[in-house]
Amino acid sequence: MIIHDLGPKAVDQMVRVDLASLDQEPASPIGEFMFHGCTCGMASFSGRPPWERHTAGDELLHVLAGESLLTLLRETGPVSRTIRAGELVIVPQGTWHNNDAPDGVAMLYMTPSEGNEHSWERPRIA
Repeated sequence: MIIHDLGPKAVDQMVRVDLASLDQEPASPIGEFMFHGCTCGMASFSGRPPWERHTAGDELLHVLAGESLLTLLRETGPVSRTIRAGELVIVPQGTWHNNDAPDGVAMLYMTPSEGNEHSWERPRIA
């Protein structure tokens, strides 16, 4: 059995990482664990991580605190929405996406363990 406290008090006490000060992906405050072919963990950060897409399946994001501007690159153009604490988002398989959280966000993620791509440059959609 694995139990993690992700209540508001516990999340507020987690260190929020400023992505601008890093040269590699930060560790999850609760560590990572596997669940049905997905790598799961938590991200608590401010700033903008690289663009990413997951070709092996959908990604689940559950915002625990703060907010982030989530942008998906679709064939019809970019689609952006601010996601806030309490919201759960499913990013469709194969969709390039990016979060921008200048004031900080904490989220639980379930990401397919295989088929992941990252890019600091905005990807072109054919």
